[in-house]
Amino acid sequence: MYRYIVVDDEVLIRRGMLKKIRAADFGDLLQFVGEANNGEDALALLESADPDIIITDMRMPEMDGKLLLQTLQQKYPNKKIIVVSGYSDYEYMKEAISAKVVGYLLKPFSREEIKETLTKAISLLEEERSALKQLEHQENEKQEISYDADLQSLGHLIVGLHRKEKAPAFRSARLQEVASAKRYVLLAAYSSGELEVFARESEAPYIYVPHVQQDHMAFYLFYKTSEDDKRNLASAAEAVARSIGEQASGSPRFGISGEKGSISELFDAYEEAIDTLNGILIGTVGAVVSVFRGSSGKPAPGPEPWERSDELLFFIESGNKAKTTEWIAKLFEHYSSMPELTLGEVKSECRLLVQEVRDVLHRNFQIDGGHSPSSSFEAALTGFFDAEAIRDYLLNVLPSVADMMSGQNLYSSEQIVDNIKTYIHNNFNKVLTLDKISSMFFLNPSYCSFLFKEKTGINFIDYVNQVRIGKAKDLLESTNDKVYKIAKSLGYDNTKYFFRVFKKLTGLTPEEYRAGAPSAD
Repeated sequence: MYRYIVVDDEVLIRRGMLKKIRAADFGDLLQFVGEANNGEDALALLESADPDIIITDMRMPEMDGKLLLQTLQQKYPNKKIIVVSGYSDYEYMKEAISAKVVGYLLKPFSREEIKETLTKAISLLEEERSALKQLEHQENEKQEISYDADLQSLGHLIVGLHRKEKAPAFRSARLQEVASAKRYVLLAAYSSGELEVFARESEAPYIYVPHVQQDHMAFYLFYKTSEDDKRNLASAAEAVARSIGEQASGSPRFGISGEKGSISELFDAYEEAIDTLNGILIGTVGAVVSVFRGSSGKPAPGPEPWERSDELLFFIESGNKAKTTEWIAKLFEHYSSMPELTLGEVKSECRLLVQEVRDVLHRNFQIDGGHSPSSSFEAALTGFFDAEAIRDYLLNVLPSVADMMSGQNLYSSEQIVDNIKTYIHNNFNKVLTLDKISSMFFLNPSYCSFLFKEKTGINFIDYVNQVRIGKAKDLLESTNDKVYKIAKSLGYDNTKYFFRVFKKLTGLTPEEYRAGAPSAD
């Protein structure tokens, strides 16, 4: 809809113009918003009614059309002006051209003439509005692109993918405000369901930041723009977390960091928030909000390793996909029987398990085993904060490794004792008992003991010691490692027992053997 006014010093002429305009039938496209009998009244009407189109006479008292046009050109250059005059005066025409009027109508004009001129004015207004909307749209797109790019940079800064010593230069106004803030608290949110942008009122402003790598994790960054702001950011974060937790699905978990004084410290805040999430007990059900209370500086003692993890690894190494799946389930049944276990402790155990799997791959495929779990596993594990998600990930990965190992046929000999000997040589540094080996190879322990001695001529434990002492001799010759370290690396927790076995089998102590061996240098 476009608004118009009529300016003429004669009432009857104004009424006649309005009648012709209404007869032109513009419907709701045009709205009459006022009339004036001189230029001064017209300017006042412009202020109050803000018309798009001005239809004005030229000869009027107090302020004539000529002065009105000059004023409109200076103050309201975007208004569309239609000049109506009873005189074909050159000066008026020249002024109208100078003011860039839409049309110049001579009295008396017809309904068709005023319709044609108004249609032209409306067309110009629509073109201008369309161009303005396009500019606004482009500007909005530009702002959205800048905001999205800034948000991604902020996400990188939070999780440590941006250089810590230098905060990114933000372009959007909102992120510039965040970057200049004086205090920050980070709320890390995790849900096994979909995470949405939950808009919740808070006593302190915050910004929602999606995790740049994890779909099930996001952050709410609370901040103060002034040191005089006395609001408690941690309390605000906790209130928002509890509000979201009441409505969200998927047992959401929330970790709240300590307060930070610089945007460059957001990675520290991230680590604190993650620590609080990892401290949640695995048996916890429903929404949980955990607040960082400070670090003791001492690593918490981890749980005792699962005593049957070697059996799970054996089934992976032997290529038994079905058993691998079954034993992953047993592993997590073991975890669920320990309600005091934290998510962080479960993750630590799973890291050790995955590292051993990598060692198996390295041994059989020359794939670099390294000294830590794979980066893809670590990235996934970092973003899991419920035991079910960790279990499902292992169920997706480890049976596939077993499937890969099936082609190696490591334990495919028709002679079961040969398979047992292969396992001992590959795992000499682990706990090796007759009961454990019997269980792995589905044998009765008594029969396993009888069969092993019948086929090898020696007892099971004597064979294990022979293999280990053979490795010990290699290490004493090739390294300068302390004897107790060598003993531990071979599976001997009791160094004195290692000394006795070594001397029994070689006739020398480890030191005497090393003294008689070629130099490790």
